[in-house]
Amino acid sequence: MRIISLCLFSLLLIGLLSGCWDRKELNEVSFVTGVAIEKGENAKFKVTVGVANASQLSPQKSEGNTPSVTFSLEGNSISELLDKMNVGLTRELRYSHTRTLVIDEKVAREGTGDFLDTLERSGEFRNDFNILIAKDVKASDVLNITFPLQKIPSLKIHEQAASMFQEWGGDPNMRLTDFISAISSKGRHPVAEAVTIIGSPKQGMMVENNKKLEPDALVTLEGIGVFKGDKLIGYLNLEDTRNYVWTQDLQKTTLTISCGEEKYIDVRIINSSSTIKSNYKGETPNFQVKIIAEAQLNGTQCKDNLEKIDTHRKFESDIEKKVESMIVKTITKVQEEYGVDIFGFGEVMQRQHYDQFQKVKEHWDKEFVKADVDVQANIYLRRTGTHNKSFLTEED
Repeated sequence: MRIISLCLFSLLLIGLLSGCWDRKELNEVSFVTGVAIEKGENAKFKVTVGVANASQLSPQKSEGNTPSVTFSLEGNSISELLDKMNVGLTRELRYSHTRTLVIDEKVAREGTGDFLDTLERSGEFRNDFNILIAKDVKASDVLNITFPLQKIPSLKIHEQAASMFQEWGGDPNMRLTDFISAISSKGRHPVAEAVTIIGSPKQGMMVENNKKLEPDALVTLEGIGVFKGDKLIGYLNLEDTRNYVWTQDLQKTTLTISCGEEKYIDVRIINSSSTIKSNYKGETPNFQVKIIAEAQLNGTQCKDNLEKIDTHRKFESDIEKKVESMIVKTITKVQEEYGVDIFGFGEVMQRQHYDQFQKVKEHWDKEFVKADVDVQANIYLRRTGTHNKSFLTEED
């Protein structure tokens, strides 16, 4: 009994004496929410970090100062620059809450491998931040544009991209491991969301008592940047981005389908899945992309009777033709303009026809350019909103 008591007492002491040997109080650290990488004027890189000013996020404690602080340094090593930021900032920086990595267009065209390797090796960065290309604007300016509904610019862009992916499909949802995996793959090239600034960046940065004096600058999504390996080679617009995402993992989107002369129906895709099958027909690779989706009718400008099954079948057929045409058009555009497989068709070929792929993997992009791609869409119009019959419907 005495031995048991001693053991319990020892265990109690261990619990009382234990603690976090490397703990830091919140008032001793600052959380980086965004990182921008540009070409330096006097060195290889210019790195800008956006740091959350947590005291200004509380309505009770806010003193009217900016909720986010940025600071820039130039150098030849991303790792050293990230550790050297206390040249101008006071607290120890933590990068685990980084939500956006903004890469300047010029840097992206020269290659991203020199600094992505550092981020991948680092144990501080998580894998849940957005990789963005600053199109026609400075990457550091993207971290400075304030927004009334989200005080920290980096978090605003992160939430903006996530909502765009979930609600319409205009974001590729590409993360660091996905991007690096695509660079390393023989059957896929990476993509990244492109952003730009509408309005004057200087006016977008002006803040007084948490209110912009000239609220006419806004960071907007511009589609995706297309890469060959780790180098940016061009862009796809938002419509093409949605079609790209549809071949990958589209969740929801909205379509406008013609139903007459200058008349349209509004269709909401609420559930979608895609599968890809591959084979070779002689010397030509062939891919069959199959889309299965459920949809609902959000609105109609036409007088077709929605209580008739023939109307539903007509609308379904029109939607299917539209979806097939859009996706084929985007794939053909990538084949003809960029000649790189961003869709992962090569990876599909590798999984389904491994031996065949091994023969062509070193020049897969050439195979992709000449590939025949068939798209088949099966759309099921499940609902017509809260009413079956439209007040526009002509009486029989």
